[in-house]
This record gives sequence, C-alpha cells and structure tokens, in this order.
Amino acid sequence: MRSVSKEIRTSCLNWAENPDLVRKISSALKETGGASSDYQGAVVELKSLKHVLQHLVALEPTEDNVSHVNAVRGMALACQLPLREFMTKLERYESSLGPWVERTSFRGAGRKARWASGFDGEVQKLRALVAAKQISINLLLSTHAS
Repeated sequence: MRSVSKEIRTSCLNWAENPDLVRKISSALKETGGASSDYQGAVVELKSLKHVLQHLVALEPTEDNVSHVNAVRGMALACQLPLREFMTKLERYESSLGPWVERTSFRGAGRKARWASGFDGEVQKLRALVAAKQISINLLLSTHAS
C-alpha cells in the first residue's frame, strides 16, 4: 500500500512542478481548439505534402534534364519515407482526435493528453526535417526553371 501512495505522491509532485504541462494538457482537452484542432491541421498539412511529393517523384525527365529531375525525385523520395512512417503513427489518434469524433466523449482524453504532452513536438521535428529537404527541392526547381 505504501508504494502506491508513494507513486501517487510522486505523480502529483511531477504535475505540480510542471505547470506548463498541466496548462498544455488542459488546453488539449478543450472541445474547440486544443489537441483535436492541432491534430486535424497536422493531418491536412501532411496529406498535402504527401500529394506534392508523389507528383515530384512521378516527374518524367527528358534527355536534357535527366540529372536535374533525378535530383528532385531523390529529395522527394527522401521526404516520403519519414512522412509515411509518421502518418502511420498518426493513425492511432484518428479515433480520438479526428473530425468525425463525438466531442462530448471523454474516451479520447488520454490520447488528447498524449498528443499535447509530446506528439505535437514530433510533428515539429518532422516539419524541420522536411523543411530542410524542401529548401533543396525549391532550389533545384528554381535553377531548372531559369
């Protein structure tokens, strides 16, 4: 019995020592905005990126631009793998944070809290990874157009 109460005390202390985390999670549990809106925005953004990358990978080179188009396709492929892995991770949040979820349900509170406490940061990491490659792709496309 002592170990359980010690765990509860430790858990409460962790919450009390980290008011930013408490604020973040309480914001995530809001019915309007919060984790659901963040999640849905991230999904839309990532699906759009997936669509653009598919078009870039499908580019057909001519004799004059084979190396250039292959460089663009290579950068697009380099973005696709981490994006695909990340989209797979996102699927587990759809039942709690997706657009068709009943908002009055407390069933998704755990997923919302998990999203707010860490997964949103993973979205930012993926954005940074893709942004670096996007700069290279834009540079390749702009030098090809000129």
